[in-house]
Amino acid sequence: MGIFSNLFKGKAIKVEPITYSQGASDIDEEACTFEVVGESFQRDHLVALIKKHGAIQEGIFPTPAQLVLEPTNDFDPTAVKVMVEGLQVGYIPKHLSADITKALKDQGVKEFAVDAVLGWDSDSPMPLIGVKLDMRDFGL
Repeated sequence: MGIFSNLFKGKAIKVEPITYSQGASDIDEEACTFEVVGESFQRDHLVALIKKHGAIQEGIFPTPAQLVLEPTNDFDPTAVKVMVEGLQVGYIPKHLSADITKALKDQGVKEFAVDAVLGWDSDSPMPLIGVKLDMRDFGL
């Protein structure tokens, strides 16, 4: 997504209850290079998160995210959805979902926390909102 090219110059943990706050200082924004898909279908969720944290003018919002297995997905039983503060913001691309699903199952978990960054053009009245993840723990 082109909106990230000028905006961007972390670490995965087992999912536990997370306290969310704008501009999480421990997130390595530069490590968030993995592009999520399907964000346009989750625009309402993304806008709600940005507004909730008062980040509209920032153009960037670092936050923890969760990878959640979705075995009941009609289109891909290995689907992995991406959640932020309980709201779905996208999916892991289908060509990688089976590998991520296997990695999570091998660890005995159905959810996994990763760092994420939401990004958009703060000068646009209706910007596209993209989501990038730190997927280094998966070799991505």
